[in-house]
Amino acid sequence: MTRDRRSRGSTTLVFGIGFAVFASIAFFLANAGINPLSDHRFRGINPNQAPNIGILVLFFFAAIAAFVFYEDKPPAGSSAARAQQAADPHGVKRKQPPTAFVRNPWPRVFAVGPVWAVCGVIAAFIWHAFAKDSGIPGTVWGDLTASPLPAFALLFGLWATVNLSLTLGAIADAFHRTLWAIFLIVSVLIVILAITIGVVASNILTVSSVAALAVTAVCLLITTAALIPARLFAVARARVTNRIDAAHETRLQSLLATLTPGESLILHFADRENPAGQILAATNQRLLLAAPTSTGTGPTRPGQVRILDQAHPGQLRGASTKFRPAGHTASVHFRDRPDMELIGGDPSEADKFAEALTSLATTGRLPQEEDT
Repeated sequence: MTRDRRSRGSTTLVFGIGFAVFASIAFFLANAGINPLSDHRFRGINPNQAPNIGILVLFFFAAIAAFVFYEDKPPAGSSAARAQQAADPHGVKRKQPPTAFVRNPWPRVFAVGPVWAVCGVIAAFIWHAFAKDSGIPGTVWGDLTASPLPAFALLFGLWATVNLSLTLGAIADAFHRTLWAIFLIVSVLIVILAITIGVVASNILTVSSVAALAVTAVCLLITTAALIPARLFAVARARVTNRIDAAHETRLQSLLATLTPGESLILHFADRENPAGQILAATNQRLLLAAPTSTGTGPTRPGQVRILDQAHPGQLRGASTKFRPAGHTASVHFRDRPDMELIGGDPSEADKFAEALTSLATTGRLPQEEDT
């Protein structure tokens, strides 16, 4: 566990150094008068714009911090990791959203801002030593090496930007399961704000040190105060979804208990958000539609499941999904008999289930799973 914490802490520092290096590349290209984005040729650029370009890139990367630590698996040792370890191997694997980082332990989440900000300030000092434009006295850039105020202004500004990104990321993460539209909207908003913040922050170097420090200090206080409840909200919502997944696991165990000797589950699909909902499943002996008669009292005491409909694998023609007024519907198609249908569930999971069943019907095997 200690080694894992050190590894995650070093990742924060490595990413912080990395985003400072990317910004430094932009600065030194501009400082040398090189513009690689102009007609694919190295046309000239005013070196006086180099500091602003470097700061723009710094703040842009700070503003997308919520996406930087994307992991397609929950943090080791977390409740989500334990739930994933207990997840059934027969269903479509649920991927982590790109904003899941905010559910990490609070020291790691809150360390990103100051660590990244320090890396950015160090980069700015290095730039200043090589800059062809040393700035106007009385401004942040002009007084960077003459007063501590500009350094603190940049530090607080970058820190506040990271906190804002993580706050919005926490909101997006909280709704990624139940209200996916909100997750998408907030994610797009983060990208839009990242561009806006980068452009606005590129002018911070021309502002007086006192004014810049006052504004960034206020922003830091506000964003830090907002990040605390936002992260708690995301963690609380994650606990709810973990309970939903546990209820789904109970329902799956109930289904497995109904299988005959020698019968094994190959694939299944269900509305995870509704533990009392129906299940479409494929075994090595049949296709079936089942529903729980009760949700049970826990993973060790699953409720009973009744089989509503079943068909022989030889009758399978494939599967499809469709949006209908009643909800997103997954349909399993057969020869010489009616379809089996399930209304509800995650649309993307339903699509993957339908694709897998169609592959099973046409090729006799499931699609190759991606390496994890």
